[in-house]
Amino acid sequence: MCMKDKYFEVRIPYNNENCGEIETKLVMYGGLSWLDEEGKFIVCMESKAEANKLKKYIEDSEETIAKGVEVKELVNKDWNSEWERSIKPVKIGKKIIVYPSWLKEELGDTTGRILIEIDPKTAFGTGHNETTQIVLELMANYLKGDEEKLLDYGCGTAILAIAGTKLGISRAVAIDNDPEAMPVAEECIRKNAASDQIELHCANIDEIEEEEFDVICANIISSVILENIEHISAKAAKGAKLFISGVLMSEDQDIMDHLFSYDFDIEDIMSKGEWMGIYAVRR
Repeated sequence: MCMKDKYFEVRIPYNNENCGEIETKLVMYGGLSWLDEEGKFIVCMESKAEANKLKKYIEDSEETIAKGVEVKELVNKDWNSEWERSIKPVKIGKKIIVYPSWLKEELGDTTGRILIEIDPKTAFGTGHNETTQIVLELMANYLKGDEEKLLDYGCGTAILAIAGTKLGISRAVAIDNDPEAMPVAEECIRKNAASDQIELHCANIDEIEEEEFDVICANIISSVILENIEHISAKAAKGAKLFISGVLMSEDQDIMDHLFSYDFDIEDIMSKGEWMGIYAVRR
């Protein structure tokens, strides 16, 4: 979010054909939050140079056909207030509600619901992205609550690790290789009273020694999953539950073939928009 009176908006038009590809590029760019407003993704940047860099990154992409990307300079606008007005609580299936702190008193009757408080900042994973919603719903459907240990790979805000502990998992390890995600994740973990259950590390999956995880969650782009599928399999205990998303519908066969090759059996597939999520079990 932008904190200055003067800032720059990068406005990226999308349609049904390129929506998923543009979202993937924004995730790959790293450290971004964006609004979805009437057929445009809107990213707020603090400098014109940063905004133009993002514009060039989107327009020069071979994978994404994005025309008409605009950079607009805006002044004397309270971006934080605009952002807060755009954020609403997200209901995940029948079990989970993800909400920002400023709407806690407006949730109404939450009997029987698991509440996760996440304030949108720079780290990925606020509950508003379709891929996050997919993984949360799969976790809510298939975790029994007697699992011992979870790995949240590419944790962002650590929302999946937090959800896992609230769904009954004893402890979790949350990792992300982006140093900027660490303070955001730490704050989210603290706000959700999960500090005693979640270990947070700035690391990639091949840098952690712990193994035999009962649950592994990975809401990251498919290329990262494919590049690290051997490590994911090695960290999974026999019978471990794997929940992944960040995979485009067009990439389904490739990702499923790799999972099967590394001893995972597909149990369920869920889709939202251009994205799919997979629940698999380690043989």
